[in-house]
Amino acid sequence: MVSVKYALLAFGLLGAAANAAPAPEVDYVSALIPGEGLPSPKELGMTNADLTKPIPEDDLPLDGRHSLPAGISERDLSILEKRTTCRFTDTCKLRDSTACFNYLHRLNTRACTVTRRPGQFCRMGGCSWIGQAAGTNRASSHCRDVARGGKKVNDRCRIFDRIGGFNFAHGNGHVRVTIAGRS
Repeated sequence: MVSVKYALLAFGLLGAAANAAPAPEVDYVSALIPGEGLPSPKELGMTNADLTKPIPEDDLPLDGRHSLPAGISERDLSILEKRTTCRFTDTCKLRDSTACFNYLHRLNTRACTVTRRPGQFCRMGGCSWIGQAAGTNRASSHCRDVARGGKKVNDRCRIFDRIGGFNFAHGNGHVRVTIAGRS
């Protein structure tokens, strides 16, 4: 008798789920908020597909060559890459963080400039990519390198579909990139 009730309950829930309306599609192009002075995804000609595509596995610049910033050695770069810190108290959705990665990566060599006061590079939904100068009053990095630094947080600081933490822009220990969300 009890198993019959559970079976009926399960079938009822499955039927309700089948009749539920699909989740509305998010318009990432309109919803993504760029940082101050940066163009919108629409101005860049980006589409929802551009903003939601998976983050590429390779970490090479867009031109396909591995080039180090002036004054940075391979050893220095390996030290900088190990500075990722995870913070799971203030996380955001991976999909929203991915949209910010794709947006910032598309900006390529445009300067992403920060001061000691935290400033937003990108916000999508409940996810913010925040920049802050570390060890100096003002710092700048290519936006693609900000994206690459944030990618380390996406890769290393994930619990299921939630992301949270900080790293530094690729090859630049003065531009801290924090990925955080609203609880």
